[in-house]
Amino acid sequence: MILRRARPEDRDWFCRMAAARPFPPHPHTGVLPAERSRQLAQRYMDGWETMLAQPNLLVLVSQNPDDYAVLLRGEVETVTGERQSRIWDWGRDLKPFLPTLLRQAAQAGNGYLVARAQPGEEELFLTWGFLPELRRLLAPVVGKPNRSQFIVRPATALDTFFIANLHSQGSHFYVPANRVVDRDEIILRSGAHYLSLNFAPDCPVWGRIICWQDKPSGYVLYKLGMRIEENGASAAYLYDLNLLPEFWGRLGARILVRQAMLELAEMGVEYVVADISLDNELAFQMATRSVEFELEWTRFGMRIPGRK
Repeated sequence: MILRRARPEDRDWFCRMAAARPFPPHPHTGVLPAERSRQLAQRYMDGWETMLAQPNLLVLVSQNPDDYAVLLRGEVETVTGERQSRIWDWGRDLKPFLPTLLRQAAQAGNGYLVARAQPGEEELFLTWGFLPELRRLLAPVVGKPNRSQFIVRPATALDTFFIANLHSQGSHFYVPANRVVDRDEIILRSGAHYLSLNFAPDCPVWGRIICWQDKPSGYVLYKLGMRIEENGASAAYLYDLNLLPEFWGRLGARILVRQAMLELAEMGVEYVVADISLDNELAFQMATRSVEFELEWTRFGMRIPGRK
């Protein structure tokens, strides 16, 4: 296989290949595989020249056989702060591209090569030497009013220390699986971020507190303003969910999430997106059994040889 960078004149040929990219049905939205492939090809058609001009994007093609791969270099892992390169997309067979993609990621100073595996592609990535890190989940916003003895109320600046302190106790749950990290450094960095939140109207994070006997027992945080790529619907990102250990298993998390979803629905939000580490199986089971989340994709990662 001879690889080269894509050129402007490759656009139509490239888009025909993208239109044949296999996808599973998209969870909850009802967008079918053929429509997902068509949307992908149209995005390439509309943004081809801009994509080729981006210095952090590497578009590789092969015409014997016809195939392609797209690499995004210099991405920052949101929890660990590590620099990584992400395989943005590929055509028929990713394996022949991997040596070049790894070399390009290393030259960019990135420590990991990551990719998103659609449901059914997980075994392929395992055979190529990748390890699963986190799952991306999607759920429709289906709220339920709180009629329990718990109280759910908006988070305020007075809750900032409680939220930051509780997050520090469970921050290891958010580290992607199979990453070796300095957890003290992560706690320090995330603690500083959480202490900066004031939950004012212009705050990027929207929060709710759950209380038992007038005392905070947990919280949920969302980031607003997302859109589902497949249908353009409004979405919120489930940024953080945490309860004091003595309230685990007492339905507090379900009550909190359902009440928050009810309020999100009133704001016009249609879907909730969440990432769950492969090390946090309990959270995955709760999400898929109690809150109707479904798997959208799994992120796999490979440590780049020679990188610290």
